[in-house]
Amino acid sequence: MTHNQNAVERFLDALAGAEPTPGGGAAAACTGAMGCALASMAVGTTLKRKTISPDVRAKLEKSLGMLRSFRSELQGYIQKDAEAYTGYLTAVKLPKELPAREQAVQDALVFASKVPADSAKAALCALREIDNIKDLVAPVIMADIFCARHLLQACIKCAVENMRANLVYIKNTDKTSELEKQINTFLKSC
Repeated sequence: MTHNQNAVERFLDALAGAEPTPGGGAAAACTGAMGCALASMAVGTTLKRKTISPDVRAKLEKSLGMLRSFRSELQGYIQKDAEAYTGYLTAVKLPKELPAREQAVQDALVFASKVPADSAKAALCALREIDNIKDLVAPVIMADIFCARHLLQACIKCAVENMRANLVYIKNTDKTSELEKQINTFLKSC
């Protein structure tokens, strides 16, 4: 447990630090991963019960695998968010007279919007999975399912804020329109 506590403490210290990364996108992805982890615990605890029918057990085991996959995906976005920001900074630092600079900046902004969008998509899929199995989870642990849902919704809302932060600087109207549609879809799920 100490190792995990140290990892959490290091992440929180980095989040609170003066550096721009990790930032809101990483926090969103981490929150979503926590929601998946909490839901996984609730499903795993339910699976320990001996009174579960074989068909319910099969559904919960499948769900557990999916939740673990979403968690892993969301964990990956923690680092990708920092990489996206670094890519943006690299593009902005290109000489202003360089013809390819503007396109590099725009591409970096689009990628910086894609990472939180991908986080929100994974969180939305995890939310749907939780909704599919919530009635199968042991009643004694339902509070953890509700908390997992709240964490996943927070991930989506925070990811949307990061998308919006980049959206205002993207000049390609097709890209901005696509991002706005994604934002609306994400927010309707919360």
